[in-house]
Amino acid sequence: MPDSGVAQISLFCSQVKNKRFDDNSLRILESVLVSKEVKSLIETHLSLKEFMRSESLSVVREIAVKTVNEQLSVLEFFVRAFAIIGDVEVRIL
Repeated sequence: MPDSGVAQISLFCSQVKNKRFDDNSLRILESVLVSKEVKSLIETHLSLKEFMRSESLSVVREIAVKTVNEQLSVLEFFVRAFAIIGDVEVRIL
């Protein structure tokens, strides 16, 4: 994967770890998953899926003390992120 792709993945992961659950983070995720090379796309997809599963479990535990609106906002981000990742999975198959 080109350096720009690696940088985008790193930026997305950093956004999630820093609790930046917004449209900008989702756009970064979408840009990461645009690849013409199938092998690279599959590897990236699997890595991001694993990362998101791990992070989502951690975040869901943390937001239990937040307001309902804050919880829903964070959950919406994860639903949308998993949908983007799942959409790539469908295109690969």
